[in-house]
Amino acid sequence: MHVFVISLVLLLAGIALADDFVVTPSNLAPHAFTAKQIAPGTSRIFSVRSSYAACDSCNISGKTESTSSDPKLHYIDDDIVGSDFRLEINLFHFLWPKTQNIEGAENWTGHNFGGGLFLNAHYAYLLEAGLAPTIVQWLGPIYLGASYEFTFGRYYGRDEDDERSSDLAKNLFTGALNAGGGSMLFMNNHGLGLGMHGGIRQLHIINPGSRKYTSHDPRTGDEINPENQGGYHIQDWIFYYGFDIVGYTNLPLLKESNSKGHAAYAISLEMGVHTDDNPLIFWAFSFSLML
Repeated sequence: MHVFVISLVLLLAGIALADDFVVTPSNLAPHAFTAKQIAPGTSRIFSVRSSYAACDSCNISGKTESTSSDPKLHYIDDDIVGSDFRLEINLFHFLWPKTQNIEGAENWTGHNFGGGLFLNAHYAYLLEAGLAPTIVQWLGPIYLGASYEFTFGRYYGRDEDDERSSDLAKNLFTGALNAGGGSMLFMNNHGLGLGMHGGIRQLHIINPGSRKYTSHDPRTGDEINPENQGGYHIQDWIFYYGFDIVGYTNLPLLKESNSKGHAAYAISLEMGVHTDDNPLIFWAFSFSLML
């Protein structure tokens, strides 16, 4: 329980990190664990995730500047920072091969060629929802997977008083692919699993626009004359890698419990790779329950 509380606090803190919104598909690792069937019967996935993305050398505004040391005009780097906070749930799943006798199956070490097809739904802060079909396939010690997320959101900009405003809202439909693979090492029976994964994913950073004061009243010093500022929608591919910790129980398989249920949790940290051709950076923290 303490792990869940700490994770939730970190995720909630991610809400206030940035003004812009981030859209990118979910982590493949919980689906890989479920498809492996280390703990047969753990098929329903519940997840919470916080993501952060930024661009430290993007010029969205088109503004230029010159310096006394170099009078030539140069594009300035705009401050692009986005975040999201989302809840995810598995609506449908189909696993293969079908596990027999979850109270005492012989394959408690999992299936070397296990796979799964999942349909997930998510809801994100403030008003965003989407569906993501996902497929995962184990090939011995490694797995490959892909997910494509369809997302519709109503995104709110900030007014001159730095508050969310419906006047600056924008409706947007996006699609994003996540393709990758990884591996996990499991303790026998019930215990701990450690994993690594990586791949390539599409990333969206959305700013629906804002309104800012442009001058000051010379008599009172108050800011006046608010004007609308243009928004932007950055979308690009980014390479990423991640680390996973999985805790699970197989007590029914070991005849140590009269319960027929199994449970597992997964904690993942993902980081995007900053390359010369792509200035975007990305990280995400997720906590998942498999029941």
